[in-house]
Amino acid sequence: MEAIAYGFGLLPKEFWSLTFHEFFLLQRGRNEQLQIKERFEWERTRWLACLILQPHKKKNSRLNPTDLVKFEWEKKEEKMDLEKRKKAAEYAVKKYKIEIPKKKEKDL
Repeated sequence: MEAIAYGFGLLPKEFWSLTFHEFFLLQRGRNEQLQIKERFEWERTRWLACLILQPHKKKNSRLNPTDLVKFEWEKKEEKMDLEKRKKAAEYAVKKYKIEIPKKKEKDL
């Protein structure tokens, strides 16, 4: 863990003053930052490929970058059906011990 922290540019004193939670949040933020940068680079590469291929298309047709490749992060999430949502909600209620207030007859 120390090596990772020093790779982030933290000093030993700063590293040892962090809690585990703070360190993992720092690490997650750094990973998300790198992921965003990598996605940008892939999108730039796709756009460049589109520009290179465009002159070779038929006269009245257009080529969009998404016609070449659609990345995993661009694909739409499948909609969760009602049964899956209920199960997910029940799981969260049990796991986090959430108390759901009961509706009064006036509210109905």
